[in-house]
Amino acid sequence: MYEIGEIKGDKAGEAQLWVERENMIHTMNIPGAYSPLYYNDKGEGLIVTGVGVSNAAASLMAIGLNPNINLHHTYFIIAGIAGTSPNVCTIGSAAWAEWVVDGDLCHEIDGREISSNWNFSRFHLGCNEPWCKGFKIGTEVFHLNSILTEWSYKLSKNVKLFDSKEAQEFRNTFPKNLPARQVPFVTKGDDISGSTYWQGKLASEWASWWVKQWTNNAGTYYMTNMEDSGTLTALKRLSDCDRISFDRIMVLRTASDFDQQSVNQSAQQSIHQNNSGFSLSIENAYRVGSTVTHYIINNWNEWKNGIPELK
Repeated sequence: MYEIGEIKGDKAGEAQLWVERENMIHTMNIPGAYSPLYYNDKGEGLIVTGVGVSNAAASLMAIGLNPNINLHHTYFIIAGIAGTSPNVCTIGSAAWAEWVVDGDLCHEIDGREISSNWNFSRFHLGCNEPWCKGFKIGTEVFHLNSILTEWSYKLSKNVKLFDSKEAQEFRNTFPKNLPARQVPFVTKGDDISGSTYWQGKLASEWASWWVKQWTNNAGTYYMTNMEDSGTLTALKRLSDCDRISFDRIMVLRTASDFDQQSVNQSAQQSIHQNNSGFSLSIENAYRVGSTVTHYIINNWNEWKNGIPELK
């Protein structure tokens, strides 16, 4: 979704490790996209979407409609960093999502003015209460192929993840009984996407509730990010016009930070305080994601025409 500085040779953002380690020495200009397409001779390609829902949607539509690229058999991995709740995960961990929920499409009343019996200030469009039938835009929730999500998790669950002493020290500021105190791990967990970078325990509780509402309790909030609903909106449109297959999409997010304050902090104090998970999340997104891409490419005869049955 973004890169820091140059695509090679300096501090890595979400793209650099992929381009360097996968030897993506070729580029193709994609009119309308945030970045060119970087690719290698093995069949792997990468595009940087730009930060936020709008950039992501525009970049994916640009590459999907480019007449010089055939994406009919392509598998997509959306690989980036995220925030996570200390109640379900920890920094450095990786989660494969089956559900992606939009966190922007809602009503909001300033929290200082909401009804005394409401828990949250954001609520369903068309309602005068937190949840009702209301009305839908059509891009509030995306359900990915559950078999492919399971494949992704199965292939990568034992990947050795990068960790650091600094990150562990920061984890230890959270209560001992929480998953936040664990070392990084690979899991399955769903995400909420929106261009507003929120922070705090109450906002995290809202995100958990929002994901449950839109998935009829089938999804569980693990990761928060700024692009996935835009990326999936574009990919769904491209699938509807037979440019890609929506069944071939994987969403991988790695936790760079917690979505809320630790003990003895305010939300405002915590939003920019600790960056110990950034290098972990960048590295682990590559380690976990590349394990899956390598497997698919190395077994292309089994994967080209569709997702194999789980063994």
